[in-house]
Amino acid sequence: MIEIRTSENLPDLTPRQEVCYKLRVNHSAMVALFVLLLLITGAILAPLIAPHDPYEQYTDTLLAPPYLAADSKSGFLLGTDDLGRDMFSRLLYGARYSLFLGFAIVVFSLVFGVMIGAIAGMKRGLTETVILRLMDIMLAVPAILLAIIIVAILGASLVNAALAVSIVLLPHFVRITRAAVIAEMNREYVLASQLDGSRGWRLFFQTILPNISAPLIVQATLSFSNAILDIAALGFLGLGAQPPIPEWGTLLSSSRELIEVAPWTVTLPGLAILVTVLASNILGDGLRDALDPKVDA
Repeated sequence: MIEIRTSENLPDLTPRQEVCYKLRVNHSAMVALFVLLLLITGAILAPLIAPHDPYEQYTDTLLAPPYLAADSKSGFLLGTDDLGRDMFSRLLYGARYSLFLGFAIVVFSLVFGVMIGAIAGMKRGLTETVILRLMDIMLAVPAILLAIIIVAILGASLVNAALAVSIVLLPHFVRITRAAVIAEMNREYVLASQLDGSRGWRLFFQTILPNISAPLIVQATLSFSNAILDIAALGFLGLGAQPPIPEWGTLLSSSRELIEVAPWTVTLPGLAILVTVLASNILGDGLRDALDPKVDA
């Protein structure tokens, strides 16, 4: 619930403390942050938490139902797949691929997108026009279709799929950076920095970037969910991670024919993707509200 901020319910805080306060009182964002931290912790500690090797096959327990099912006697917490591999262990190790790739994709797109957007915003003229037209062409093609085209050219593999998704997400960071740089270039603090001798990349990194970081942080958080979805989609289509790698999209693809006889093999990877993407989007919305000075806590 949004309240009008007054001196009684919110004391004088620094901008950073105010952002933390707004985020802390946003219960949905805090729950989403907790879920993401839990998933990341599980992925990091997968070798210690996973009860079985994700590639080990127990041929005497093929398609064993989850432990809580009425007819389950196998002892596998989330059951097994058609090759007798433990689903819980495979989901934990799959989180390592999905979460790490999502993070790497966002970092790649953010770094190169900010640099290209800064060039467009500071150089202007023909350079800006060429960059914007290239970004418009990329945005005109549906994201997953563009990713499929890039992977088809480069070849199906996990690395190429990650590179394709990084390129797909690039225009969003370019356009946000360019617009923010243009808006900031005529501000007094930028003009003062220019008079002090700052030029080019020094001016951008020392003066402009710290003041346009808020929308970039929000976009990076939201792009994290898009990266996980796109990687899973490419894995489901057989263009990303290849079996037996337990990436979540690949788990969905390899189990889609078992949906009637062993629905948990499809439902569990789908739920993992759903929860991660939902938590990331909710956290992104919370960060957007926290970083917006017009929104009161």
